[in-house]
Amino acid sequence: MENLSYYIAIDTKIQEQLSALKEMKHFTAEYSYETYRLRMLMENELANSDMILNLSYTDGETTRFLVGTSKGTISAEQYDAMLERFHEARGAYVVQAPTEEYPYLLSGRDIRKHIDSSLEYLGSLIITSDVAGMIDKNIEQLEAPSSDLLVYSDQGVIYENTDHQVPEKLLDFEDSKGYKIVKYQGQRYFICYLKSSRTDWTYVNMFPYSEIYGQNRQIRYTVVALFLLLFAAVALVLKKTAGMVVKPLEQLTESMQIVEGGDFKKAREYLGAETGTDETGLLTQEFKTMLDKIDRLIYENYEKQLLLRDTKYKMLQAQINPHFLYNTLNSLHWMVRAGRNDEAAEMTIALGEILRAALSKKQYFTIHEEINMLRRYMVIQQYRYQKRIVFHLEESVSGEYLIPHMTLQPLVENAIYYGVDKMLTPCSISVTVQEQENEIRIQVSDTGPGMTKEELEAVRTFSAKPAGHGIGLKNIYERLKMAFDEALTFEIDSVSGQGTCVRIVIPKITEGGT
Repeated sequence: MENLSYYIAIDTKIQEQLSALKEMKHFTAEYSYETYRLRMLMENELANSDMILNLSYTDGETTRFLVGTSKGTISAEQYDAMLERFHEARGAYVVQAPTEEYPYLLSGRDIRKHIDSSLEYLGSLIITSDVAGMIDKNIEQLEAPSSDLLVYSDQGVIYENTDHQVPEKLLDFEDSKGYKIVKYQGQRYFICYLKSSRTDWTYVNMFPYSEIYGQNRQIRYTVVALFLLLFAAVALVLKKTAGMVVKPLEQLTESMQIVEGGDFKKAREYLGAETGTDETGLLTQEFKTMLDKIDRLIYENYEKQLLLRDTKYKMLQAQINPHFLYNTLNSLHWMVRAGRNDEAAEMTIALGEILRAALSKKQYFTIHEEINMLRRYMVIQQYRYQKRIVFHLEESVSGEYLIPHMTLQPLVENAIYYGVDKMLTPCSISVTVQEQENEIRIQVSDTGPGMTKEELEAVRTFSAKPAGHGIGLKNIYERLKMAFDEALTFEIDSVSGQGTCVRIVIPKITEGGT
């Protein structure tokens, strides 16, 4: 409530509205309309809080209105007293505890002009809240179901949740917080209390002392039950120990017979996940290790065949898919019709070289061949995107070093799809290929929209599904991993709103394998 009154008091729209009303004549159509707009602003603020019953505003003169649910009229004396306290507080938050005459919490503050730092008086805001309702909504959080909750001040009881009358002598506390044990109506009670330094309200929670002993009894019963369960478990373990001496040998023999039939997976599952540390357990573990190695070799060979087949399919799909050909041929059509024959010729040559490279059966290209294909690809894309794309290529490779076919072009294609296509302003794509002493460093970066931390993590773990029809980063990484194994470095960095960068480091490999 204090925060709400503060936000209303400093809200720019409300400040401007009150400043405008301050300069208008009362009882005019314009004044009535602006007052109506102020009521709408107040109602919007009230709609965001379910703890407040109503908001009341007065300019200290003739204007006074209320938005929300009316809970009766405040007496003139109480109303004037609240305004006087507001004036004395000079804009600070003021709280008035509920009374028997008006059982609701009153609070609020003066609204001072902040937009020009003059602190001119613009009116007063009074907030009416149902303290009992707020406490009732949170009363279920108390762990003791039979506890009694009281809230009182010097002016009387503010809230009580009890079926019996609590004597005042039980509420006589010497300190501002603490607890005590008292006897009342033949029963002992545990009382916790806390006095708020902000509102001078005292919060009291009282519950039967027997509940504490009830919890202790429950703990004792739980401990006894756990000991019984533990004893039963130990007996069961001892019973099974005898069978564990012979069973591993029987399992190992049966697993070997399954291997003779060629079912490695079933043999591995038959042995189980755990083995002992004795001679039989060590023998079983060695046998399981042998099965794992055989299974891994079979899987790796199968995975390589699938990857090569999938790569070939996606390479053809990425470069000779109907969508790419349609866009390129459509661009050529309009270039010819527009008389841009030289540009159309250059674009046709680029398309032909891309098609020839895409249909090549070679698994590896030289870096110069890969860069040349990238240049041809960018000729087509720059004619298509015009000024929306700015392409930079920097290379410093002197030798005929090899790289898996279709490595650079898919990286740039990803930069176009996730960078250029997602932006209305020009996007810069930079490709750097540098030769070091024993390695080749490749970097593809763009100034596109980048990625959030969650999206970047999904891309790094290859759990994000690639969009479009091109070769995804996972495919590129796996082909490079197959070619260079541990010598490969593959890094992806991105900052939202700044762009994305892919860095690759591979060893120098020539046609002779060195």
